[in-house]
Amino acid sequence: MSASITHRYGHSEDYSPDKIPELIAELDAYIDDEHPDVWVSCGGWTLSAFPSGLVIWEDDVDEAPRHLRGVSRSHLAVLMDLCGTGRFHELERLPWMEGYG
Repeated sequence: MSASITHRYGHSEDYSPDKIPELIAELDAYIDDEHPDVWVSCGGWTLSAFPSGLVIWEDDVDEAPRHLRGVSRSHLAVLMDLCGTGRFHELERLPWMEGYG
């Protein structure tokens, strides 16, 4: 299963855990309302992160989107790695709330 990361301005590349710190650092740059998030995608699932600490977990088929609020940057790194390595069952254990938040 291949995974990718997408930067704030739309540039995508293959997933590597070494790229997560750089990806997360983009959230601390100037806040651009048009390009507010970064994300990791794998196997039809996407984990999106916003500067506010909002994280959205959704698939591209039929699952309703879910979210967490107040996620720290260090916890976000763990979540992104879980998504990028296809460990969805571990992400599913989190206390997600329904909707985009």
